[in-house]
Amino acid sequence: MLFMNINRKYYSQAVDGGEGGGSGGTTITPEMQAIIDKAVSDQVAGLKAKRDELLGTNKDLKSELDSLKGQLEGIDLKAVKDLLSKAHMDEESKLIAEGKLDEVIQKRTERLRADYDNKLATEKQRADKAEDYANKFRQSVVKGHIIQAAVESGALKEATGDIAFLAQSQFSLDDNGNAVALDEAGEVIIGKDGKTPLSPKEWIETIRENKPYFWPVAQGSGAQGSGVAGKKWSDYTEAERADLARTNKDAFAQLLKTKGS
Repeated sequence: MLFMNINRKYYSQAVDGGEGGGSGGTTITPEMQAIIDKAVSDQVAGLKAKRDELLGTNKDLKSELDSLKGQLEGIDLKAVKDLLSKAHMDEESKLIAEGKLDEVIQKRTERLRADYDNKLATEKQRADKAEDYANKFRQSVVKGHIIQAAVESGALKEATGDIAFLAQSQFSLDDNGNAVALDEAGEVIIGKDGKTPLSPKEWIETIRENKPYFWPVAQGSGAQGSGVAGKKWSDYTEAERADLARTNKDAFAQLLKTKGS
């Protein structure tokens, strides 16, 4: 704006004077030059002042950073932690001095409860994991006992898995690692001798009475007229297999041999 005013005032005068003299050129008068020089000088001085201000600010910041760096050197973080802990104790001391014993007890109780809850949660998680592992181990051992008893009784190989499945809800392990049968109340079921717990072998015999199709068909009994010749386990629906097991146990035993084939 300053240069526009200068140009409007002095340049126009120079042009008017030039027309009178017939030169037609542009003339910068000494007065005009002096104003331009002053304006330029003022602008330059302002920029220099701003530069000096920024340089001074940077210098102050560097000095502060150097000072802070010197203060941080050699600081023991453990000592700082101890100081913070002491400050906490000083807070309790202050409360005690003010007679606020209930508040002190409350704060200590809250800290102890939080620490206890954390430890309890950790131990519970560990106990649950151990219990889960123990249950899986017990089931595996019980299954082994039942399958062994089934094989010794002559059960079909393909039926041992079904027999072991039926035993899952019936058997558990005692303190000696033996498979014992339990009733619904969790009490040990006594065997035929009236003294010792029902063994897997005895239990297998009761299963054989109710589910003879888990064992091979007796020689000469066959399955004529059963309608299963040439058919497999997968050819029947679950309802059809159940009906066959109820009406023709020998035929069902033959059909059971095809399971999985």
